[in-house]
Amino acid sequence: MKRWMITLAIGGYLILSAGAAFASGDEHQGSKRSAHTNEYESKIYGTVRSLPAAMVGVWNVNGRDISVTKTTAIKEKHGKAEVGAYVEIEGTYSGSKLNAYEIEVKRGSQEVRKIRGAIQSIPDGTYGRWIVGGEEIAVSKDTLIRNKHGKAEVGAYVEVEGVFSDKSLSARNIEVKRAKH
Repeated sequence: MKRWMITLAIGGYLILSAGAAFASGDEHQGSKRSAHTNEYESKIYGTVRSLPAAMVGVWNVNGRDISVTKTTAIKEKHGKAEVGAYVEIEGTYSGSKLNAYEIEVKRGSQEVRKIRGAIQSIPDGTYGRWIVGGEEIAVSKDTLIRNKHGKAEVGAYVEVEGVFSDKSLSARNIEVKRAKH
C-alpha cells in the first residue's frame, strides 16, 4: 500500500509538472515567442497604405505600423513594393510594434483588385471619394456603375473593381450586389 501511494504521488507530480510546462508554451496570438527575449515572431498579410521614399522607416500596412530597417529583406518577385501592393511581412513584435525582417510582395499595385462591402459614404454628385467597407474609393466619370440589384447609395452592398493609385482604389466598375436594407 505504501509503495502504491509513493507511485501515485510521483506520478501526480510528473503530470502536474508536464502540464505546467505545456501551459507556459511558446504560442502567443498565433505567433512564436523568442526563447531569450520578450519578442514574438509573427506573419501578417495586407495592403501597403504608405511607406517612406527610401523604403527604410515606418510603413503602414492595413493600418498597422511596420518598422523597416536596412537589414529587412524586401522580395519584389511578384511586383514592386509600393503603395497598393499586397504583401506578406514576417517580423517580431516588441510591445505593439512589428519589426520586419522580411517583406515579400505577393501582388503588385497595378493589378486589378476587387473590394466588397457596404457603401459608407458618397459625395454629392456621385463622383469623388467614396468609402466602401472602410476603403477609400476614387470614382470618376469613367467608372461604370451598375445598379443591377438596387441603387448605389449609402448602405447598399457593392463590389468595386479597380487599381490602386495613390492611397485609394481607382474604381473601374461598381456593381450593386444588394440594395440598402
